[in-house]
Amino acid sequence: MWLLNNCLSKFLAAHALIKFVDELKLPSAPRITADCRTMDYKDVTIRCYCSNSNENNSTVCHVTYISTAVLELKGGRIDQIVSMLTYLEDLDLGSNHLHCVIPESLGNLKSLVRLNLRNNFLKGPIPLSLGNLSSLEILNLNNNRLSGGIPKELGNLSRLIRMCLEENQLTGNLPSELGNLRKLVHLDLSSNYLDGILPPSYSELKSLHLFGVAGNKLNGQIPNFISKWTNLTDLILRSCSLNGPIPDNPGVWPQLTYLDLSFNQLTGGIPKTMNVTTMILTENMLQGSIPPSPFPDVTDDSLFINCGGANLSSDGKHYDSDTSVAKFYEGPENVRDKRWAYACSGEFLSSTANSSDYIKNKTCGVSGESLHETARLCPVSLTYYGFCLHKGDYNVKLHFAEIVYAMDEDYSSSGKRVFDVYIQGERKLKDFSIKDDAKYPNTAISKEFVATVNDSLLEIRFQWAGKGSIYSKPLLNGPLVSGISVTPNFTITGGNKLSTPQIVGITVGSVFAPFLLLAFMWQMGWLGNRELQEVHVDVEDRSFTLKQIIDATQNFSPDMVIGKGRFGVVYKAELSDQNHQIKFAVKKISPESMQDKLKDELHGEIFFKQMKSLKHENVIQLFGGYSRKDLHLLIYEYMEKGSLHQALFDPNSRIELDWKVRFDICLGLAKALKYLHEGEGNGLKILHRNIKASNILLDKNFTAKLTDFGWARVYNQEDPFMTIKAGGARIYVAPEYALGQPITDKADVYSFGVVALEIFSGRASIENKPNQESAILIDDARIAHAKGRIYDLVDRRLINYDRKKAFNILKLAVICINPTADLRPTMSEVVSVLKGRKRLISIQSPNFLGIPELFLTCIMLIDGSKTYGSADPFALDTYSFRALNVGF
Repeated sequence: MWLLNNCLSKFLAAHALIKFVDELKLPSAPRITADCRTMDYKDVTIRCYCSNSNENNSTVCHVTYISTAVLELKGGRIDQIVSMLTYLEDLDLGSNHLHCVIPESLGNLKSLVRLNLRNNFLKGPIPLSLGNLSSLEILNLNNNRLSGGIPKELGNLSRLIRMCLEENQLTGNLPSELGNLRKLVHLDLSSNYLDGILPPSYSELKSLHLFGVAGNKLNGQIPNFISKWTNLTDLILRSCSLNGPIPDNPGVWPQLTYLDLSFNQLTGGIPKTMNVTTMILTENMLQGSIPPSPFPDVTDDSLFINCGGANLSSDGKHYDSDTSVAKFYEGPENVRDKRWAYACSGEFLSSTANSSDYIKNKTCGVSGESLHETARLCPVSLTYYGFCLHKGDYNVKLHFAEIVYAMDEDYSSSGKRVFDVYIQGERKLKDFSIKDDAKYPNTAISKEFVATVNDSLLEIRFQWAGKGSIYSKPLLNGPLVSGISVTPNFTITGGNKLSTPQIVGITVGSVFAPFLLLAFMWQMGWLGNRELQEVHVDVEDRSFTLKQIIDATQNFSPDMVIGKGRFGVVYKAELSDQNHQIKFAVKKISPESMQDKLKDELHGEIFFKQMKSLKHENVIQLFGGYSRKDLHLLIYEYMEKGSLHQALFDPNSRIELDWKVRFDICLGLAKALKYLHEGEGNGLKILHRNIKASNILLDKNFTAKLTDFGWARVYNQEDPFMTIKAGGARIYVAPEYALGQPITDKADVYSFGVVALEIFSGRASIENKPNQESAILIDDARIAHAKGRIYDLVDRRLINYDRKKAFNILKLAVICINPTADLRPTMSEVVSVLKGRKRLISIQSPNFLGIPELFLTCIMLIDGSKTYGSADPFALDTYSFRALNVGF
């Protein structure tokens, strides 16, 4: 089972490693290489340290690192035999389904530096023996079901830097012994059942950057010693039943950026000495005036950005620096500059391209002011966002100078850059060429527009639409801009003097410093219990509060889990209303994936409304949703039969799909895509971009419904280069994603073809077989079609079906997976063929195989090979390479 060789010098250690990994219930056993330096098997990693023995000059190796993080193991446990691996330094079993207690024997791993067991279902007490881990620096036990008290023995971990025990069921007082952890930088005990006060010994925790005890049953006042934690950046004491005043010592918390004291009984005023970025004080008993903002000009309702350049003063205005080479940027750490962000999409299709290509500069020879000597360039789309703006009209001035296609000596001056400009979603400039408008390169020009802001957000987008200079590969053709200035077209009034009613409101309700604008707080995403009670979602014509929705999942109990995906977990929910049992599904999206999603697409709320308006028998019905910083939910109809992937490929599934059911599923998927592509619902043409068997759900009648619109995009035929980033699983996606070609609705047609092959063959798109080359369904289908044996693909479990109909459907699927997008049919044509309204020959191009297919066919006929290609659908040049080898 294992190739241990000389990696493990002792039999006991070898036996321990084998048993330990076996008890984790890995999906398949990893193998250790002979040299035992590093072993990676999918998401499993085991590393060893090897050294020469002085006794016989032999090499001795010891296991120092084990990681099975995020494997979502089911039924596994941590065996106490792990204590035999005494040289272990790093044990990472986080984000799995481990149902067990933490063994006491872990305390014998004296070399352990990092222990990560977070995000499991661990139960029972925290072992006292963990206090013996004298080398430990990181202890992550958060998000489990651990109970009992926090062992005072943990105070012996003198080297500890990070302790995370939040989201458990811990009880009792905070042990004073934790005050001995002088090196502790991160201490989070939030969301437990701890009580008592903050022990005075914690005054010695002066290295802390983050301290959180939110959601516990503490009492008393905020100790004065906390104000002496001068390195503190995050302090979270929310909902701790604290009373008394907020510490008001001069210079208190000089590094603090995030302060949450909400849902306590704090009294007095807001200290004037605190220089905090984000302060949440809602639901206290504070009174008095709000201190003046430490950033007095943060709401001046103007915006000046020197795109691609450093801080600059021009025409009496200060332009913010914009020199990041990241694809997403929220402005510098200074709060004043966090009023804007940019997002850049696409990739430069050049082997020499790098991050520096996003910033361009020309220090001399540009006519006009220095603002035009720099610029930001993006391959496909560049979008700037202005935040927290007052409602009203604004003057938007865009500054340009063509400083890239500008060199006569290398002929780059003949290059032509053409792009569109959108403000607030409205196209203001079409086919705009900086050089043509300015008459020359290196010449400054500007364009002025009026934009209306209603919801505090301003969006300016520069979009390349595939036009301009024609090269074999577009290199630096994307949009380019030198500067942006935004000024209000109205008079700004206001101040920070509070009226008596406002002071009363502070006493009984929420308190925010003036620089914590409402829009900013919405963006930060705080969620309180009151909101859970007030937000309603309509489910099957009945209205339920968000709290009822969460309760219906048994507070996101693992017992209610019915599915998991890339972005989160899906729970079954049940509610009763007037003796009527209602079932629905709740998808809880992970904050990490939501953060990435928002960075990629800041129009989430608008897009969500578009998705909610979709009404089709083969599209999942989205009832509602909710999104804040720590909670992101989608609520949609419940599908009793699970996913198509489960029905086809899960060995434990008892569902049998006969020919008629499979045909109806295929037709239903085709109709759903036709509905999306043609904008039959809300007038918007939508690309799904993540079509696969696991995203097709089946109701109690086996009606197929398309779900998971996490990668979907509104499709504009005038703007085909909206993105070149592939969604979903690689084996399902069309080749044009990798080739930088325009992404149209034909990309979904390709994915449909792959799913159709799976439906009628009963085979997964890729099958990994031990000691054999992986079998790729699309490769086998193309070869079978070239041989005239497409019928051989039909699932042998199927009986009583029309042989000719099966042949036509499989041939239709092969046409859909043509590598050339233009040679694929539309989904409307696919539906017509499936319904018998069109003959297959009417949608088949005379050259429907495409060039790579012709190569493949010729090779197959010459040497009789059964399988060519790659498990990677992007590696299309595999065909060309093999063709050259046989003289094509």
